[in-house]
Amino acid sequence: MATKELRELRHKYKSAYTSYMHCVREFSDASERGEMPGQEVVDAESAAFTELMLVRHELMERLREHSEKKQAAGV
Repeated sequence: MATKELRELRHKYKSAYTSYMHCVREFSDASERGEMPGQEVVDAESAAFTELMLVRHELMERLREHSEKKQAAGV
């Protein structure tokens, strides 16, 4: 069973992913119109991507640690 920390990180990851995908849609919509997205969209996408990668890295590290503890415990 996942720990409280893993559940919270999973939620944080999903939230960061949702924010990033919102920006992806904004970029896609702008490209369909043949336009450059506004600077606020570019800035938001950059921040969302950074947050997604940081949270992803943290989640992967905690999952690895959790898995190693379970293996050590023989679970």
